[in-house]
Amino acid sequence: MTQSTAPLRRARCAAVGVVTGSLAVLAHSSADGHLPDAGLVFSLVALLTWACSGFARHELTPGRLLLLVGGGQLAMHLMVSLAASRHEHETSPARMVASHVVATMLTVVVLAVAERTVLTVARAIASVLPRRLTPLPASAPLVVATPRLVPAVVVFLDVLSWRGPPAEQV
Repeated sequence: MTQSTAPLRRARCAAVGVVTGSLAVLAHSSADGHLPDAGLVFSLVALLTWACSGFARHELTPGRLLLLVGGGQLAMHLMVSLAASRHEHETSPARMVASHVVATMLTVVVLAVAERTVLTVARAIASVLPRRLTPLPASAPLVVATPRLVPAVVVFLDVLSWRGPPAEQV
């Protein structure tokens, strides 16, 4: 189903970006114990939100969400790993992969349920609201009141002068 309302689409994209970003940071920091820089996290969340906007024109199915969230988790892991100056894999890479996989699955399940719920509520509200009426045809010509143009006479009494420069300066 194609979504027509832009505010609802933006809210859904923001939810995907924020949830994916926050769970990616949580998964990454739980695996190695280091929190990434907040500026990097906010910029990556904004990038994830923007990336979701192309997918959100239609209903975000679990398959689309898995693609978005999995790609987001991978992108967040790579960017946080590259940006962290003190990033050493003290833990096993299997623990890092497992934490990101768990975060991805948890995110996909939560967002799929939320997507279905939000769209069901939006459809129910739209079915109750009145439909947009077609405009009525014009039965008379449109009359617009315009003020009558009155010529304005401006007299500058202080500016008008017959006096010229002194005779010795000419």
